[in-house]
Amino acid sequence: MTTARIPLTVVGGYLGAGKTTLINRILTGEHGRRIAVIVNDFGDVAIDESLIVGAEGGVRALANGCVCCSAVDGLATALAEVAGLEPAPEHLVIEVSGVGDPWAVAQWGRTPGYELDGVVVVVDPFAIRRWADDRYVGDTVRGQLASADVVVVSHADDAPPDMIIGVQAWLRDLVDGPVLVGAAHVLELVAPRSAGRASAPPAHAQHRAHDFVPRSATRAEVQEWLAGAPPTVVRVKGFVDGPDGAFVAQRFGHRDEIRRCDPGAEPWVTVITVGTDDVPTVTRWCAALS
Repeated sequence: MTTARIPLTVVGGYLGAGKTTLINRILTGEHGRRIAVIVNDFGDVAIDESLIVGAEGGVRALANGCVCCSAVDGLATALAEVAGLEPAPEHLVIEVSGVGDPWAVAQWGRTPGYELDGVVVVVDPFAIRRWADDRYVGDTVRGQLASADVVVVSHADDAPPDMIIGVQAWLRDLVDGPVLVGAAHVLELVAPRSAGRASAPPAHAQHRAHDFVPRSATRAEVQEWLAGAPPTVVRVKGFVDGPDGAFVAQRFGHRDEIRRCDPGAEPWVTVITVGTDDVPTVTRWCAALS
């Protein structure tokens, strides 16, 4: 039997996009999961000292079960430190520097003991269009957006609604993946089972989460089920022990994946919908395999 791999999510975005705010939300959130976060430097993330219950080498342990690890000695070293933690984290988030390439960092998801979950790119609605057209940094910003499975618009509480609407429309013409509004979505994406308990996103980005246990299904049935998902379903993860073997099925943004796994994994699926309040439609879709 193979050892379970740690899902790895990459968070990128240009300088000042709001990545640090999102990382702090993950590290201090009451999400009930052991999440590890690798950052460029501890100094970039202002963690409340009262939450730190232990520190050893480049790792800080927090009271909620999360850990924060510095990547100043190299990402390979940080990944090895995280993989060796006891108990093991349930998820790993890597923050990419503001001028970094999220997709290049995402390739570390192929490291033994890990699996790539998805790439989240954060954008500042006040600056993103200006940066994207800048003669010096425009290629970097557009390259970051091109690598995204999901784009999250930050500073949603500070920006006027017409600005948010305009940026969403502009992004949807530029990127393949969903465009979400509000920092709460990052927690929903990396800790889907606790999404129903996560703090609610702003009113202009409503969401619903559904948990259910699927019946024994074939790989082909699950592929068809994912293909028929409403466009507002941006997060699915589930383990199915069906007649043609056990496998894990997931959606992260616009990317679907089905792969074999060890039998006996806990059978569950979480669905998060963003941008719609059409719960009956999603519930009917969820029930297709229940």
